[in-house]
Amino acid sequence: MLIGYQGVEGSYSTIACQKFSEGNNYQTKGYPTFPLLVDALLHEEVDYIALPVENATSGPITRTIDLLKYVDVTATDEIYVKIDHALITKHPIELSEITKVYSHPEALKQCDTYLSQYPHIEVIDYMDTAGAVEMVKHAADHTIASIAGSHAAALYGMTVMQENINDNPFNTTRFLFFKKKKELVNQIQDKTSMYVEANHSTGLLSDMLHIFKKHAIDVLYVMPRPVQSEPFAYGFFIDIDNGAGHEALHMALKELEDSCTYINILGNYRKGKIPAYKGALQHEKLVNR
Repeated sequence: MLIGYQGVEGSYSTIACQKFSEGNNYQTKGYPTFPLLVDALLHEEVDYIALPVENATSGPITRTIDLLKYVDVTATDEIYVKIDHALITKHPIELSEITKVYSHPEALKQCDTYLSQYPHIEVIDYMDTAGAVEMVKHAADHTIASIAGSHAAALYGMTVMQENINDNPFNTTRFLFFKKKKELVNQIQDKTSMYVEANHSTGLLSDMLHIFKKHAIDVLYVMPRPVQSEPFAYGFFIDIDNGAGHEALHMALKELEDSCTYINILGNYRKGKIPAYKGALQHEKLVNR
């Protein structure tokens, strides 16, 4: 089993891949961008891909979600990964000596309160958390830092200056694992994700939600996203709980077809387990000078 992910070894996606494999033999392959990752799945270069779709602190990860609107993929599993960001440097230095910090935009956003305490540090986007650690490792400038998991620091032989620097000590990322859609899956799992578009009219969203309510289906999540081909028009990503059963879902989808111009079922998958948060720490200092 070959699983694709965005980034390099040591990213949080590799932790999600490990949890997804459930102890089975697997290999991973990193891609520099999310579009290339999705394209690799569609061209069957990999068997599965890991996509982060939501974070407990920064919310929906729209740069991945938007890639799923019109592609033939299906989600098979939902994996939650506890995020513990750390401030990482090549060698132990004073915080006052750090001039720049690099990381993935989502990670930087999740550490905004912490970083605001150090206005002298320039915050710079990088393609990947672990990639930022690798870059800092090989940089000649010893005053730059990165933000990633402590496991990435250990992997690349770097120094953890402070760990648990998330603004939210309960920071968690939700991943969905996708495979290429080849056939319809009849066996109903815990959750279903879909993307829908409709001709906009007064009460459109209310009408769609009423369809689910009529069939006793619990709507877990609704997110509007722009329709690229029509300015200021919106489609909706919807997650539902499948507890009402296969027949209820089938009937609801039949009704949605009457009011929607496009429906893409993105997956019928097993619900993930949210991590325990006992002993959550914040801004723990590891390097004493």
